Amino acid sequence: MLMYAVQLVDDEPIVKRGLKKLINWEELGFIIACEAENGEEALEQLTNQHIDLIITDIGMPIMNGIDFMAQARKQEYSGEIVVLTAYGEFEYAKSAIKYGVTDYILKPIEEEQIIATLKDIKKKLQEKLDNENRYKLYSANMGKERTFSRENDKLLIKYAMTINPKALEVLEEIIKEEKSFGEGDVASMCVRFSYILEELVTKVKEKFAYLGKLKNIEEYLHYGEQEENTKDDLISQFSKNVREIIEIFEESRVIYKDNVVMQACQYVIEHIDEEISLVTISETLSISKNYFCSLFKKETGENFLSFVTRMKMRRAQFLLREENLRVYEVCDLLGYTDTTYFTRLFKKYSNMTPNEYKKVVNEQYE
Repeated sequence: MLMYAVQLVDDEPIVKRGLKKLINWEELGFIIACEAENGEEALEQLTNQHIDLIITDIGMPIMNGIDFMAQARKQEYSGEIVVLTAYGEFEYAKSAIKYGVTDYILKPIEEEQIIATLKDIKKKLQEKLDNENRYKLYSANMGKERTFSRENDKLLIKYAMTINPKALEVLEEIIKEEKSFGEGDVASMCVRFSYILEELVTKVKEKFAYLGKLKNIEEYLHYGEQEENTKDDLISQFSKNVREIIEIFEESRVIYKDNVVMQACQYVIEHIDEEISLVTISETLSISKNYFCSLFKKETGENFLSFVTRMKMRRAQFLLREENLRVYEVCDLLGYTDTTYFTRLFKKYSNMTPNEYKKVVNEQYE
């Protein structure tokens, strides 16, 4: 039976002992591979062994849980993370969402909650493994007639995640390769494209989970499910999906050359449902309002408050489309007290009213 490796990170021995005794880990498909007392020790362990799931505390000496998660993701850790937190730490712990946290477990730990969490994580890990195995099988069985540079797949993922302009060049190379194979073996092409999209979605969720407030990126995991698609249709769909992922990075600027601008944009997306002002952002970044406004405008060519409004309208589209909320509910959630004013803003950025937008979306799904 396949066992997934777990790392426990907590400075309290009683918590780790309790976790190990609370449930039958092996029965659930997990094994405790290693334990650490702080983030620094945990990072060292990650470099020496494969870990599928990290369960970490927040408040620890030497290196706390937040910094540990940040460093782990920076070192390309791509597994699942569960955060242990007390009620008093929960608001602070939520800041870890940017590092792709799978779930939070409140102390004192309850058996039912952790079992449910582990079952969900096992399902995710199995789906990821199945996808990797399909890709390996496809690569192993690939005949000479389908020889191509697998390095391009890795480069596309790398460049897309850094919005490197070369991403679109590599994308076109991959498409050109697949077209050169003719109409045969569409299944192998779908496995290849599905793997690339799966990797992109996984990395976006790990590093920029809050982008899920603007775009349902998991929809890309359903690539190629319609049987009637032709090879050209499948290639077009793949190209469109990759371009949309890059586009959301470009629009949100959560990856940006200037660190201050990038931090500001990340803050906006993370707190998009809250009131965001120049005072808020300048205090958060410890920078003067005037300097920040000047810097943001100079770097992006856009006024900061215009950026905030644009992102709120993108969020409004998401809520109308994915959550099927009423217009007044979206208006209230985003902090607008005047529905007429909100509708005017929405039309300015979307070229249609919220109700017209909902109608168009509903027609697409019929």
